Amino acid sequence: MMGCDEKVAKYFTFHFWAREDGVFLPSSYYSMVYEVLKSLLATEQFTISPIKTKNKKEVEDGVWVFEDFRIYLTTPFLELVTQNILKIYESLNGLFEGIYLKKISCKGQQPKSSGILLSGVFAQKDGVCLEYDRQPEIFSDVLRRQLLNIYYQRFGVYPEDQRFFFVIKDGLKKQHLIKSRIEYFGRYEIFASSHLLDMFCQMFCVK
Repeated sequence: MMGCDEKVAKYFTFHFWAREDGVFLPSSYYSMVYEVLKSLLATEQFTISPIKTKNKKEVEDGVWVFEDFRIYLTTPFLELVTQNILKIYESLNGLFEGIYLKKISCKGQQPKSSGILLSGVFAQKDGVCLEYDRQPEIFSDVLRRQLLNIYYQRFGVYPEDQRFFFVIKDGLKKQHLIKSRIEYFGRYEIFASSHLLDMFCQMFCVK
């Protein structure tokens, strides 16, 4: 089902298979997968990607998938996934009719200061979602504070070097499919300390 070294894994891949004649998934599939994982992991400190495959056809209210496709999951708390891997497999395998989960894998990669966002970036302040397209600098600063809080949860201390600035250079796409998040995709660039860059790449899936 899965083979990885937990110490170097950066993101998990869910490998699905759909009927050859196609399966329609409404746009709500994204929030359904998210809610299942949130319940199993008992945390919101993770992100998932939309469906990734060449074998799909996007329509106004959803997407048609054919044969193989993938969804990525990223979290700084890898142990929550590995400890619940069988429950995750069972829950996602039966979530959609005509689709089954072939395997779960995980892969490591070096932190990237620039690249493409596979999972959406979001920032919240006092429970309110911030909109990058309206206030990019404030969004970046609130995101920095979020990453500092996650770092503290993970290690019990704050990093000495707290520099962090985030920008989406082009290809900006906005999504609001999870009630508690307004997520952004596109080609990003980060100017940050190694600690916060690493934390960003553990919270958000990039390539």
